[in-house]
Amino acid sequence: MGLVDKLIGAFGKQQPISTRAHLADFMDSRAAFLAQKCVVEFCRVRAGVYWQKLFSEKEFQEQLDLSRWRAYPPAFAMMAEMVEGALREAAGIRQRQLPERLVGLTKEVFFRYPVPAGEQPEFWTVALDLVKEQLETTQAGPPRPVREMPKPMARAVFDVLPIHKDIVTNDQDYIFNNLRMNLLRAHEDFIAVADLNAVAADLLGPEV
Repeated sequence: MGLVDKLIGAFGKQQPISTRAHLADFMDSRAAFLAQKCVVEFCRVRAGVYWQKLFSEKEFQEQLDLSRWRAYPPAFAMMAEMVEGALREAAGIRQRQLPERLVGLTKEVFFRYPVPAGEQPEFWTVALDLVKEQLETTQAGPPRPVREMPKPMARAVFDVLPIHKDIVTNDQDYIFNNLRMNLLRAHEDFIAVADLNAVAADLLGPEV
């Protein structure tokens, strides 16, 4: 999975975020981490003492890789909503432009990657639509608390787990809690290292 490279240093020393490019890289690496950590940890827990044997099987490795790719778009959608809420105050009277600009940034990030093996050619187009859907209603009210943002995307991650659904029927709460914990951590890190005024200004561009 090419996204695994994004995980290196994700929890090392945090780099300052002051530009649109910095923001794109932060969202990309943290969405990759959300997808990777949630899917892999769940599979290890579910496999129990047999996890090493399961993870050594070529067929499972292929399904795990595909599952991580499929979990990445909903993870990115959560990151996009989190960033939108964090930048609102800095965006001021231009806050209503944030969803559109974040969708544009998302498109650039998604199309860095080829279509994952085994997926349809429109994979990234569908993924972009998912992010658009998550951002569509954000301006209708105040930002949701970060702890609630995994709704409904936790279900999307749950649905792509590489384990038969008869086995994972009652495990959706585990997925939600895992995503919530790591999204809250991403939010804390973003607030700590981001120059929100500079990021908002660069993301929104010059006023027309």
